[in-house]
Order: sequence, then C-alpha cells, then structure tokens
Amino acid sequence: MRRWIALAALAAASSLAAASSVAAKPVPPSPIVFPDRFDPIGTPIQTMQSQEGRTVHFTDTGEAGWRTMLFIGGVGTSGRAAELVAFLDTMRRRLKVRIVTVERNGLGDTAFDPAWGFDDYNSEVRQVLAHLKVDRFSLVAISGGGAYAGHVAAAMPERLVSWHMLAAISSASANKAGCALDDAALRDKLAPQVDAPRVWWELPKDGVTAKVPGFADRTADEGARAFFIAGQMGDVRGVAREYKRFCESPAKLAGLTAPSFFYYGEADKQVPPSHGEYWAAQVKGKVTFRRYPGEGHDVQYRHWDQVLLDVAGYGDKTLVCEHGRARLVPGRVDPAQLTTGQTLGVCAWREQR
Repeated sequence: MRRWIALAALAAASSLAAASSVAAKPVPPSPIVFPDRFDPIGTPIQTMQSQEGRTVHFTDTGEAGWRTMLFIGGVGTSGRAAELVAFLDTMRRRLKVRIVTVERNGLGDTAFDPAWGFDDYNSEVRQVLAHLKVDRFSLVAISGGGAYAGHVAAAMPERLVSWHMLAAISSASANKAGCALDDAALRDKLAPQVDAPRVWWELPKDGVTAKVPGFADRTADEGARAFFIAGQMGDVRGVAREYKRFCESPAKLAGLTAPSFFYYGEADKQVPPSHGEYWAAQVKGKVTFRRYPGEGHDVQYRHWDQVLLDVAGYGDKTLVCEHGRARLVPGRVDPAQLTTGQTLGVCAWREQR
C-alpha cells in the first residue's frame, strides 16, 4: 500500500514537472513594427521675409485640405502659443482642424520694431496665408489676442468662415492701469514678471488648468520662448508695447456675416462678458454667445473642446459629458440647467483630479 502511494506521488510530481516545463516554454515575441516617420515634438517655427522687409515667424500644423484656424494667443505669447491647447490635439486631428499662427512684434523669435502696429500684423497675416495657399479660414483669439483679431476681422471679413473670441478683449478697459502709465513706468512694472516666466504665467493651483498634466510647466516654457528664445534676455519692450497697443480704439467691423462665437466667464474680472457684447453688437451674421456662470478668465482653456467643435462645423451643438460619456447635444446648453452627473466638454475635465 505504501509503495502504491509512493508511486502515485511520484507520478503526480512528474506530471506537475511536465506541465511546468510546458508552461515555461518561451513564446516567440511579436515582430517589432518600426516607425517610418518621427513623432512630432511640437509645431516648428517657420520663417519668411515680408514685402516690407521684416522677418516673419509663423507655425502651421500643415494638414492640407483641413479647416484652417488662424490662432492668436494672449498678450505676451510667442508663435508657438497654440501648443498650450495641444492637450486636445487628438480631438483636433479627428475633427480635421489645421492651426496657423503668426508671431507678433518683439516676442519669441521676432525682433522688436517700435513702429509696428495692427496694420502691420494684418499685412503679415495676409502674406503668411498666401504663402500657405490658404484663402478662407476661421479666426480664433484668446484674451489679449482679441484686439488683433478685431483688426483682422475688420480688414478681411470676406475671408472668415467663422469668428471665435475666448475671454478676448475689445478695448483698454481690460488694462486701465497700464494705459495710465507712461512707457518707461509700464516697462518697469512688467520687468519682474517678464524676467521670470513662471511668475508671468502663474495660475491658480486649484484652477481648471491644474487638471491638465504638465500645463504649468508648458506655460513656463512658453514664457521662456516669448521673452528669452532669441537671446533678448527678458526684453520687456514687446509685451509693454502690446499693453499700450490695447489702449488704442478697438477695431470697428463692417459687413462681417460669418457665424460668430463668443465664450466668456461671468466671473472673469480681467475680461468680463461686456467685451464679447461689444464684438457681438458689430457683426451682422449669426451670433452664438456661450456664457459660463461662475467661471473666470481660464474659459479659454476649459472650453477649448467646444471651440474645436464650433470651428469644425458643429456650432449648433454643445458637448456634454453625462455619467462618464461625452455626447453632442443640439443647441446651446445653459450651464445652469445641467443636471447631476453632467458637465460641459470632454469627460477628461470631470475625471482628472
């Protein structure tokens, strides 16, 4: 009996060893698929000479045949400011939206010219678009870029497919303190911020942009590019001149029939919705005014998903996340009417902590 038990145990052990041997047999690895192109690590700065003899710097995501967006970043931003909204670049590409920027005077790689103004910017925009063979485009501006966008819209209304202003200024009322200072005093006031891009781009640690991984570091990189990249070592003249330029009378539009979209936070103390009301009163086409109760100046980032949809031709719908699933809802949704489990935009805003 004992012998039988011993033989049975030996047989069981042999079976386990055989099974272990089979399980340990190496599995051939899957073939490695090697790339035939590099992954993008940012939209490169391109250069051209203008008819006026200036060196113009611009960016272009480059997808021929897609809807083109001319993007104008906020005050003191370089030609790569559109990288700050690249956290939704997958969505941009799915919607087939191409982004072009034209860098402004004294920022980034672009040399400072004290005589440069809004008309010069319009001319450079025209020449860059001609170089890229872009005829019609959507115009998108955030914050201080609104002043430039107003002049672009006034200069070439027939070329706009749509117009989008996110917390975008219309006049000096967003900068009364700056307008009251002389040039030298304004430069002195701005210098400590320009010298430290993290200070210039300081954002609330509990704000909506804190939900975007790496956003604070990316803004600091943008500030470093805008104020240091060409060896200007924190030259404050470009950004100071921008603030003074905003003290000029805002553009006055005539004949703009393209659909217009305005996105403003009701709690924005820097650029309140009255700026959007100024712009909305001037256009002759359909106006969609998206107001966000309780939100501040960062609506420009918080609702970038809606901007992409509006540019892509879905302006008659609103993106809503409902119980973890994003969907398009017909019409303009009043944020105050959202129910439990609903938030505006992609669900990442709800999920990220």
